[in-house]
This record gives sequence, C-alpha cells and structure tokens, in this order.
Amino acid sequence: MKTLKVMQQMLRIYGDKRIPRAAAALSYYLTMTAFPLIICLYSLLGNNYAKTMQIIEFLDEFISAETTRTIKSFMIYVAMSHNTAMFFAGITVLLTSASAAVRTLQATIGEMQGGQRFRGLRDFLFSLIFSLAFLASMYFGIIVMFTGRDFIELLNGWLPFIDISSSWQWIRFLLLGGIMLVIFCGVYLVSRRRSDRYPILPGALFATLGMVVTSWVFSGFIAASTRYPLVYGSLASLILLMFWLFLSCQVIYLGAALNIALRDVLGLGI
Repeated sequence: MKTLKVMQQMLRIYGDKRIPRAAAALSYYLTMTAFPLIICLYSLLGNNYAKTMQIIEFLDEFISAETTRTIKSFMIYVAMSHNTAMFFAGITVLLTSASAAVRTLQATIGEMQGGQRFRGLRDFLFSLIFSLAFLASMYFGIIVMFTGRDFIELLNGWLPFIDISSSWQWIRFLLLGGIMLVIFCGVYLVSRRRSDRYPILPGALFATLGMVVTSWVFSGFIAASTRYPLVYGSLASLILLMFWLFLSCQVIYLGAALNIALRDVLGLGI
C-alpha cells in the first residue's frame, strides 16, 4: 500500500513540477557540453588519440551509431587542429554550460523538495565548483576504465586457476555503474536542503539502473530503425544525442522524485 502511495507521489511530482520541461532545459545545456568535453578529455589524456577513441567507441553501447560517427569525426578534427587556444576555449564553454546545467538541476530539485539549498551568488559559485568536481570524477572514472583491464589481467596472472580476464566485458559495466551511483549520490546530496535528512541512496540506485536500462533500450531501438537519417538529414546525430540526454535527464529527476516521495509518504529523515 505504501509502495503504491510512493509511486503516486512520484507521478504527482512529475506532473506538478513539469519534469519533462525541466529535462528538456537540462538536456540542452548538457548537449552544449558534449563537444567541448571531447576537447578537454583529449587534452587530459595527454593528446592521446587512441585512448580518446576507445572512450568514444565505448559509447556505442549506449547511444546511436550515427551519433558516435559524428563524435568520431569531430575527434579527428580535434586531433588535427588541437592547440592551447582550443583547449582553453573548450574548457571555458564546458564550465559555463556545465555550471548552467548544475543550476538548472538544483533549481528543479529545489522546487520538487520545497526549497533550494543554494541561492544567488552561492548558487553560481557552487555550480562552477561542482562542474570542476564532476569533470575530475569523470576523468578518474576514465582512468579506472583504462587501468581496470590491466589490473584484472595482473590478478588473473596471480590466480591462474581462475580465468577472470575474459570477464572484463561485463566488469567494466559494473565499474561504470558504480561511478554513476557515486555521482548521483553526490548530486542528490548537495541538492538536499540542510533542513532535510531524507535518504538519497534509493533515488541514486533508481537513477543508475534507469540510466543503464534506458540507454540500452534506446540504443537497441535506434539500431532497429533505419529511416531516422532520412527524416532529420544531417541533424540526425545531434537530435538523437539530445533525445538520449532528454530521456537520461528525466531518469535523474525521477530518482530525485523517488527520494522526495519517500520523505513525504514515509516521513523518512524529516
């Protein structure tokens, strides 16, 4: 009975706070960060074209092939034209767009829970700091993804009677899920008001699982469709990227809605 009430409260928050509109705004800012992010990652990885392309190829599991082809083409341009000015331009656009996305996220979750934690200048400064922290955590995640296989193979050498090196294909998804869980916990924690003490783990788990499922379903659906380039032409890759981000942003907001619904229905952490 309480589970049904929590679901009803989630749907009420989803409708009353106009989550689709908020997700559209957030996906716009995240789209603006996508290509500057590639420039910054290329620089942070030591201008290593091969490593950067490995990261992009990993995205094939989650977004459309048309979008990854466009990103790869942009990566080739970055590798050929990369210089200090491009890096600083990329990080400037990245931080301004990412901080705007953080402020949008904070404002929407604030409306959902009845008040925003940061306001005014503090909100702006926090959005910049959190954007830098997010970039650092993502870079750390990439390092883990690269070094994880080497560690697995080293461990397999120590334990020759157990073949775990072949399991890297699915272990890397567990690592990615763990990194996403930490990021979502951080987002919900810093968005929660000091006066609130409701748990943030249920929503973070929901968002992590929802992101994985949504991405796989979306990727499979797009792979099964062959006519979307005919409809959107050269804009197909950008539109598909924005649509994937739109769905992902809704999942993030639904995770926050779950935490708040648990607070309202069960009185957790009040």
